[in-house]
Amino acid sequence: MAINEIFREMFDNQKREKEIEHQKEIIKKTLESQGSMLSDFEIGMDLLEDENYEEAFILLDKCAQKDNSQAQYEVGRLLKEGLGVEKDVEKSKKYLLESYKHGFKKSGLLLREMRYQEQGQLDKKINTDFNTKHSELGFKIDMPIDWIELDSKNKACFDAIAIDNFNGDVIFNIKMQVFLIEIPDNMTGCVSLDRVANNMGCIESVDFNNGNCNGKLICGEGIDGTCNYIFISKGKRGVYDVRVIVDKYLEPIYEDIIDHIIYSFDIIEKL
Repeated sequence: MAINEIFREMFDNQKREKEIEHQKEIIKKTLESQGSMLSDFEIGMDLLEDENYEEAFILLDKCAQKDNSQAQYEVGRLLKEGLGVEKDVEKSKKYLLESYKHGFKKSGLLLREMRYQEQGQLDKKINTDFNTKHSELGFKIDMPIDWIELDSKNKACFDAIAIDNFNGDVIFNIKMQVFLIEIPDNMTGCVSLDRVANNMGCIESVDFNNGNCNGKLICGEGIDGTCNYIFISKGKRGVYDVRVIVDKYLEPIYEDIIDHIIYSFDIIEKL
């Protein structure tokens, strides 16, 4: 069974509470670092809520110029919709990209939506050839041969990180990675995968065997316009988190790739 079919009906009304809290923290830190900008931002957001878009745009644009990530998002959204300002899609993209680069994930949703509206179903030929990666973290997994493999900032727990994009877009199409939560003293057997899944803040999970390992298959929607497929399983070294994150508008063209990656994962030292 295709993995996305297992979860296709589970997304309605789902919330990613941890990601939302993360965004709130980013906003808080941004505002704290900008001192007197706080009043302009708050007034701008109040004007936005009252649908006084023209005056809101003026104040929020002032904050956006000083790298307030949510202000950049709101200005980009107003430019995209032509609210309180002349519609300018290209200018909107610039604000949203800056916001996204500063960590405001909701900007990714609008950027993906705009790309889809402009290009529709992307005419991208998907290469289904893979190489098998044998990781020093004690697992093996198939990786698409034409994806860009990224260096891990922490090789003690992350590996097999790769992305595929479209014509060099900053917003990736699909990304994969494997994360090892190392458990000391052979205590992995005491770990509950149900609790691990719940602590991730993901909404739906099912018991799953990919043909190599038993574990939990977890699915959720990111606030950046992505669908997240996660397979967690236990080995002697700890808990493995296999993650495939795909642009929700492009999920259909990557369906076979998602399946292949998840089903190819295997732990070398099983319990």
